[in-house]
Amino acid sequence: MKKRGIFVGILIALLILNISFIIAAENATDQKSKIDKAYDCLELKVKDRCSSLSTEEKVFSLLAIRECKDEVLSDSKYMTDSKSTAQAILALNKVGADTSYAEEWLISQNATPSNLEWLLQIESKEATTCTISYSGSSYSDINVGENKKITGGSLGPCLSVYEEYWLKINPSCYDQEIEILCTDDFSTNLLYKKQGSDTLYVSSVTSHSSAGGTTTEKVNSFCFSSGTSCNYEASLWAALVLDLKEYDVSGYIPYLVAMSDEPENQKYLPEAFLYPLTNNFRTELLLKQKSNQWWLESGDKFYDTALALFSFSNEEPTEKTNSINWLLGDGVQDSEGCWQGNIRNTAFLLASIWPTSSFTIVDDDPNCEDAGYFCMSQMKCSTVGGDILKGYDCFGIVDICCNKNKELETCSEQGGEICSSGETCTGTTTESSDAGYGDCCVGGECKVQVEESECESYDGECRTSCYSDEEEAEYDCSSGEVCCIEKTVSEKKSYLWVWLLLILITLVVLGIIFKDKLRPVWFKIKSKFDKFTSKGKKSGPGNPPRGRPGMPTGRMAPRKILPPTQRSSLRRPPMARPKGEMDDVLKRLKEMGK
Repeated sequence: MKKRGIFVGILIALLILNISFIIAAENATDQKSKIDKAYDCLELKVKDRCSSLSTEEKVFSLLAIRECKDEVLSDSKYMTDSKSTAQAILALNKVGADTSYAEEWLISQNATPSNLEWLLQIESKEATTCTISYSGSSYSDINVGENKKITGGSLGPCLSVYEEYWLKINPSCYDQEIEILCTDDFSTNLLYKKQGSDTLYVSSVTSHSSAGGTTTEKVNSFCFSSGTSCNYEASLWAALVLDLKEYDVSGYIPYLVAMSDEPENQKYLPEAFLYPLTNNFRTELLLKQKSNQWWLESGDKFYDTALALFSFSNEEPTEKTNSINWLLGDGVQDSEGCWQGNIRNTAFLLASIWPTSSFTIVDDDPNCEDAGYFCMSQMKCSTVGGDILKGYDCFGIVDICCNKNKELETCSEQGGEICSSGETCTGTTTESSDAGYGDCCVGGECKVQVEESECESYDGECRTSCYSDEEEAEYDCSSGEVCCIEKTVSEKKSYLWVWLLLILITLVVLGIIFKDKLRPVWFKIKSKFDKFTSKGKKSGPGNPPRGRPGMPTGRMAPRKILPPTQRSSLRRPPMARPKGEMDDVLKRLKEMGK
C-alpha cells in the first residue's frame, strides 16, 4: 500500500511538472509570436516610407530593422544638431556605415559648463608642507595639517581656500596645469559641485606621490552645446555614442553627473546613460520603475521603458522581466502588433529589448559571444581589466566585445543583503557571487510580503492620480490613494482546462491502480441503477405501446381480457450468468452478504 501511495505521489508530481512546462512553453511561444508581430508591423509601416518619417523614426527604424539608412544620412539634422547626430551615429554604426566625419563634427560641438565649481584636494596621513606651481609661478609654505585643514602661504590668482579643507580653482584657470609638491607622502584629486549645491563629487582619478615628488591636476570639464549653452540631453546621447566609438569621454562625466538631479533633466532619465558610462547608477535606474512594469519620466512610458532597458541587453534583472511581461501582455500592443501604432517607440523597444541578429549585426563581423568572448559596455570591460576586441559584433545597442568577463562581487560588497524565502526586496535585485541571480537586494530591504490591497487583487495600481489610459475604480487602497485600472483590459488567459485535464488524469490513474477494490463497489452501484431503470421501463398512461414481432409498429396489438378469476402468470427470462471476472465478483458479494 505504501509503495502504491509513493508511486501515485511521484506520478502526480510529474504530471504537475509537465503541466508547468506546458504553460511555460505556451507563454514563450505566445511571447515570441507577439515579438514577431511587432517586427512585422514595424516593417509594414516603414518599408518604402522612410522619406516621410521624422528624424527619430528614421534613426530607430535603422537601429531595429536596417531600414532608412540613406534617409538618415541625408536628414537635415544630421551634422547640424548634436542629439540627432549622436543618435544617427549610433544607428549607422550598427549597420557598418562610416561615421568618422559625423564624429569629428560632434566633438567640435563641445563647450565648457559654466555652472560647475572645481576644488583641489590634498591628502596626507601626516601634517605636510606643500608648494603649488602654475603659469610659471610657484607658491610655497602651504600647510596641510593632520586635521586636513589648509593654512599659510600665498596661493596666487588661481586658487583660494574653500571651507578650510579644499582649494577652489578660479574658472579663468581651468585650462591651467597645477603642479603640487609636498614634503611627505601625499595624494591629490579634483572635486566638483554644482553651483549653489553642497553636494561634492569626487573625480574618478586620484594621483599619488612620495615625499618630494609631484602630482599634476587640470580641470577637464565639457558638455555638448546647443548654440552657445550646454544642452543636457544632447550631452547624454553624445557622450554615450562617443564612448561606444572608444573616445575618452571622462571630461563630460562631471557635468552629466552633477546636473542629473536637476528637475528639468529628470525627464531624460539620465541614469540610463550614466550606468553604461560609469558602471554606477544601476540601482537608481531600476528603482525608478513604476508599478513594477514601466518607466515614466518624460510622459511616454513606452519610450522611457526602451530607454531604461537598452543597457541591460546582457542582464536579466527582475525589473526587465516585469516590463517584458507588461509589454507583451494582453491588450498592450495594438491589433497590428505595434505599441500604440508609434513607429519610434516600437522600433526603440525592439532594438532595446529584443534585438534580432539578422538586423543588428554587421554582415561581415562574427558574433562576439559565439566566438567565446563577452558583450558588455566599454566601462564594464575596463572595470574588469579586459581588452576591447575589434572585428566582433554584439546585439546590444551600446555593447562592445570584451575578452574578459565581469567578476561578481559578494552581496555585502555591493551594499546589499540576501533575501530569504518568503521575503521580497523593496529596492532592486542583482547578481552576486554568494547568491543566485536576483537574490541580492540592493537599495532597499528584505521584507515579508504584505497582503495586497483590494485594488491590487483586481490587477489595479494604487497611486495619487491615474494615467490617461487608466480610470478610477471603486476598489480600496490600503494607502488611501485612488485605485487605477487600465481602461481597456482584455480577458486574461485561463488555464482551467489544464487543471481539469490534470484532475481527470489523476482520477484515471487512481482508478487503474485501485481497480480491484473499486470493482465490487462499481457493480453494487450498477445493480442498483439497473433496478431503478427497469422500473422506469414499465408502460404507464401516456406511454405509446410497443409493436410486437410480426405486426406493424404503427398499429396497436389487440388486448386480451382475462376472466376475473384468472390471473396471468408472467415469467421472466433466465438471466445470463456472468463469465470470468463477473463470477468472481458475484461470489465475493455473496460472501460479503453472509
